[in-house]
Amino acid sequence: MDFYIDCANTNLIKHYISNFNLKGITCNPTIIIKDHSSIREVIDTVPEDKELYFEVIATDHEGMIREAIQLAALRKNITVKIPATPEGFIAIRSLNQSGIRTLATAVYSVQQALSAAYSGAKEVAPYISRIDNAGFDGVQTALDIHKAFVAQNVSCIVFGASFKSVSQVNEVLIGGIRKVTLSTDLFEKYITDANGIKAAEDFKAAWKEAHGTEQLII
Repeated sequence: MDFYIDCANTNLIKHYISNFNLKGITCNPTIIIKDHSSIREVIDTVPEDKELYFEVIATDHEGMIREAIQLAALRKNITVKIPATPEGFIAIRSLNQSGIRTLATAVYSVQQALSAAYSGAKEVAPYISRIDNAGFDGVQTALDIHKAFVAQNVSCIVFGASFKSVSQVNEVLIGGIRKVTLSTDLFEKYITDANGIKAAEDFKAAWKEAHGTEQLII
């Protein structure tokens, strides 16, 4: 399984990249604005062996293609995020023919995902919580997309996004989806279990009580 963080804050990126086995960083225009960052700053922060995902802002296929070419030229390990719209599918098809790797983003349905894969997208990103907010089951939709890809022998990969809870992440991973991107807040919750922390503190307290020190005695 591969974990990514959805972030443009360079200090947080440095921390999580340095200390955890992240596969890479995902960004969209809203996150870059929120984190007061830029595409160039993110690129300069992330090591070259990590993957990067940046999104176009154009809504017409010609603009998407133009922006995608600009993004893909910035570094070799960049995947361009293209909205899963009819215009986006045209762009994805053209970019795929040019050898530019794309991820179809803002996916809310199985038909969007299949249309993106049919157009040549290498990955699709179902928005788990946004699907929930639209009145459907986000986790189930993501799992249905994964199931459809397996049934149709499609090589396109489901990349889970827009999670709001640890349980949502666990459900899609248990269901066979291997790639997820999380906000830094949710990633922190995912790797932190209060019971585990308490157990470690209890071990240390027991040792100190027995030996009068918190230092390990060999």
